[in-house]
Amino acid sequence: MKRVNIVILGGGAAGLMAACTAAQNKNAGPIVVVEGNPKLGRKLLATGNGRCNLTNMHVSPAHYHGDVRAAEPLLAQYTPEKIRAVFRTLGLITREDSEGRVYPHNLQAAAVLSILRDYAAEHGVLFLLERTAVSVQKMKKGFRITLSDGEEIEAAKCILACGGAASPKHSCSDGYTLAKTLGHTVTLLYPVLTQLVCKEKLKSVSGARCAAEATLLSDGQPVCSESGEVQFTDNSLSGICIFGLSIPAGEFFSTGKIQGKPYKTLSVRLDCLPDLSFRELADYLLEIRANFPDRPAGDLLTGLMHMKVGFLLIQRAGIDPNLLLRRIPQGQIQKLAALIKGWTLEITGTKGWNDAQVTAGGIPLSEVNVETMESKKVPGLYLTGEMLNIHGDCGGYNLHFAWSTGCAAGADAARRS
Repeated sequence: MKRVNIVILGGGAAGLMAACTAAQNKNAGPIVVVEGNPKLGRKLLATGNGRCNLTNMHVSPAHYHGDVRAAEPLLAQYTPEKIRAVFRTLGLITREDSEGRVYPHNLQAAAVLSILRDYAAEHGVLFLLERTAVSVQKMKKGFRITLSDGEEIEAAKCILACGGAASPKHSCSDGYTLAKTLGHTVTLLYPVLTQLVCKEKLKSVSGARCAAEATLLSDGQPVCSESGEVQFTDNSLSGICIFGLSIPAGEFFSTGKIQGKPYKTLSVRLDCLPDLSFRELADYLLEIRANFPDRPAGDLLTGLMHMKVGFLLIQRAGIDPNLLLRRIPQGQIQKLAALIKGWTLEITGTKGWNDAQVTAGGIPLSEVNVETMESKKVPGLYLTGEMLNIHGDCGGYNLHFAWSTGCAAGADAARRS
């Protein structure tokens, strides 16, 4: 039986940061990281389109959902500046973009993983790959962890960093089961930061992109809006701004409510030309009709937006694409302008766990000491990252929470060795 001081279950962002932070304490004793995948940090490599959006300079409680009030002391303790400083001590320089997103200076997620893995290994951390914990038992002095290959580990401290239910190809949700067996509760889980499925088929514009203002409507009333690039698939809307809308949408399709208020229907209204007013757009379309009367109607929006999207909107406005522009009545031109400024698509659901970036729900923060991430139910047990009932907006906020909880758990577990 292997005996160590700290065992960390999960080799993702929170687990690797916990290992590095704990290993900085010379008195931490032996540290082992157990990871079910053949390689560490698989989900980390996929973040930020392979560039790894580490944190965001605008981190604040306003960008989080779930047990936000309970998380405020942790967010105050681990600011974006502090997380950037932590990475600098590990050997990684970061850069900030114009919207506050922070990336590694070389814009490579692989560099972030390499820095974390190498720092931990250089400080004596042992990695056990392609193995998971099938049970964690609380003993009189610590924990007994049984692994999937039958090996047993005894540890004084145990840090659960198993990740959430989202993106199961990168992580697993076994941590929830382990936490439950140790006396913790788990709230309703549902996928967020994912695509929104539309009732209307969008195959003709699949792969197209359109800069837009997207507004989520519940029973026809605006709930929230996001601006950015919308991406179309065969049957869904995607893109960062849509991911933002998926947070309240995920709550709706899981509970029938948004922020505790019940609703019956959900839709998204797209303003596909947010830089132009309705009048400016209608006048421009009338100008094109006057200047190019013998062009086919299908070409009317060619100079304004993605041609596939424009062609579909022309059809949706009831205009024959083969009709000459001079034959289109002014009323239909205005109808098209109104559609471009307010294309409403009924939403029938969100994509599932395989397509989601983040898990909503988890272990309530009321069950941990948020300054150390130690369990209030089981002394010596620590809970981190996506396992907890808090999730952030798109833009580095979720990784920031993972680093913060990893730092807090690793530091306290080592300090109390």
